[in-house]
Amino acid sequence: MTEDNKLRFQPRARIIRTIGDQLISGAEAAVIELVKNSYDADASFVRIEFHPPLQAGNGRISVTDDGHGMSLDDIRLKWMEPATSSKTKNRLSKTKNRRMMGSKGIGRFAAAKLGGTMSLVSTVESVDGLESVLIPELDWSIFNDDHYLSDIAIDYLLQPGIGSTGTTIEISDLSETWSQDRLRRLHIELRRLLSPLDHEHDDDFAIYLDLSGCTVDNSGFDGTALFEEASGTTHDTDESIYTDGAGEKYRVLPFPLLKACDYELEGTFDGAGSFSGTFQVRRAGRGPEHVQLEFPYIDGEETPGPFSVHLFVFDREADAIKNNMKAAGMGDLSAKEARNLLDNIAGVAIYRQGFRVRPYGNPENDWLALDSRRVQDPSLKIGHNQIAGYVTIEGQDNSNLIERSSREGFEENGAFARLARVVTALLTNAVEPKRYKFRSDTGLSRRRSTTFDEVRELSELTKIRALITKLDPSEREAAEKVIDQQSARLLDRIEDLQERQRILEAKSSLGAIIGEILHDGGPRAVYVLKTAERMEKSFGSLFLGGKLASQAKDEMSMKSIPGLRRAGHDLTELFQNLRPLAGGRRGQPRFFLPKTVIRRAADLFESSGVPIKISQTQELIELVGYPDDLSTALINIIGNAVHWLQDSKKALPEVKINVSRTGETCHIFIQDNGPGVPDEFAEQIFDVGFSLKEDGTGLGLNIAREALGRSGGSLLYHMDYDEGASFEILFPARNEQ
Repeated sequence: MTEDNKLRFQPRARIIRTIGDQLISGAEAAVIELVKNSYDADASFVRIEFHPPLQAGNGRISVTDDGHGMSLDDIRLKWMEPATSSKTKNRLSKTKNRRMMGSKGIGRFAAAKLGGTMSLVSTVESVDGLESVLIPELDWSIFNDDHYLSDIAIDYLLQPGIGSTGTTIEISDLSETWSQDRLRRLHIELRRLLSPLDHEHDDDFAIYLDLSGCTVDNSGFDGTALFEEASGTTHDTDESIYTDGAGEKYRVLPFPLLKACDYELEGTFDGAGSFSGTFQVRRAGRGPEHVQLEFPYIDGEETPGPFSVHLFVFDREADAIKNNMKAAGMGDLSAKEARNLLDNIAGVAIYRQGFRVRPYGNPENDWLALDSRRVQDPSLKIGHNQIAGYVTIEGQDNSNLIERSSREGFEENGAFARLARVVTALLTNAVEPKRYKFRSDTGLSRRRSTTFDEVRELSELTKIRALITKLDPSEREAAEKVIDQQSARLLDRIEDLQERQRILEAKSSLGAIIGEILHDGGPRAVYVLKTAERMEKSFGSLFLGGKLASQAKDEMSMKSIPGLRRAGHDLTELFQNLRPLAGGRRGQPRFFLPKTVIRRAADLFESSGVPIKISQTQELIELVGYPDDLSTALINIIGNAVHWLQDSKKALPEVKINVSRTGETCHIFIQDNGPGVPDEFAEQIFDVGFSLKEDGTGLGLNIAREALGRSGGSLLYHMDYDEGASFEILFPARNEQ
């Protein structure tokens, strides 16, 4: 095949502008790309200077570092080659063996995002001493649709170097205006870029943001004052490392590590999904307690590699947050100031090789969806503005977490999905319940829900009755009559409210199993519809005689009609099982067989694949009360058991239900071989709003207990059962006499 038979790409020069403009999200991101390039060049510092006027089309930004610099060959063969693979092939830097931050070969074109022209001076150590390569001016406007990329030539000078190795990039004719607020945001971005957990990194690489050239006259604000205000250096507990040497006052500090928090979780995940760490209730002055959890993989997930987690959680009550900020060295702040400070550092950030991966950890980036979880249960769930967390991951070559081409976050693959899920699950399983228990025990959280039995006891007005015994007998009788009347009226109102709650709870239980209706009833309803349509089409053939009539008859008698009968039977049984939950009016209590109700409740979970075994010790046991109450309780308890068995990926899941009686009490044990309930939460599982499920409402067990109470029954949880979870229903039984 000759050259005439080959095709070649001829990229237009504008591809360079496209790389800079389209793949780098904004001016702040472009500055950070240049900082990362300095880090990859083994620099010990990078200095970013802004030179007014900072209006679009004017001004200048200079970025200087003391890295190893670029030789002419480096510039020609690497810097001038878009999307080069040099950093992909060489994952460690030349002299300091740093893990390279860049990998896509696009960061160098961040300059095109920042301004219209650029100059570059890079000094490198050569065999003959220092040598500098100078690109006097690179006008990005030449990269337009009128030229091919191969037609663009850039002037350079080669000259002896002075001073030390390093690179300086000057960006002029700024693309956008840099206002006071925008510079403040850049400063925050640079602070967030540096990990507060990586103490060794403090002396290894420094970032300086020099705004000293900005004055009220040329910019409308004092740049030095802006930097000092945004840095808050006077509040840091160890500022000496930032104030040594000339110009150190412009050093960008990472946000302080707020050890002065209310709750702290720290630990590591291994590649298999096991977490090992500690949790501490700092607000109570307690010592750390060990936490060991397993998070099995689910379909579609990949390993994100080993990673560490450090979470600092805060209560936002005025006294608590003011005390924490003062203990962290922030001074005497008002509650509003303290909350604003926490807002600036809130969020769970992700760090890789000492640098934050944007945008995770930004106040507006709630990548764990904490606020949407908190809406469901604000007393239990932790919101985005209550946590300052850090997740530290391995490099891209040791994990499946891949940064997007835009350098804004990770690709939404199975590894990132797992990272988000297990960090959220840590909150659900290790932090939120323990925090909730502490706040409940100390009276900080909302008071637990009151039961109807407690209200009935209060309605007896016992203390008032005790007081009137001291009255004169002539007055006492009239007072007792009034109290009796008021007590009776209260009891009537309580009964009305309990009936209304029963209806609401019944509908809530119905909503909890709507998935079962869709799973079991939906396909059968579709089958009935489609079969009816086919029968309608073939019905006429029955009267035509011959072969068509015979085929239609066989189709109906052997397939359609038996199928309809099965589907109708299944739908009838499904609706019969669900009818007790619809909340209809109730008559008088009656006698019924518990095993029948239990079987109907268990059948609702047949599609889960979890075996439910039912046994009864005595031949005949009859209960007295309302079957609907027992059904409501069973559905919630069995539903919980099935959920946790599926969530824990139990190899041989099983639910066992045993029925027995002693005297006039029936005992129904519902036991599973799942993870069970941690001992510290056993007393709270019946409270409204308390749930260990990620998306739980905290209603199920409370509904079960209240439903049983309406028939004179009760619900117990057995903490001494060590094979999973064990609940016991006590229900009135028919007298054997």
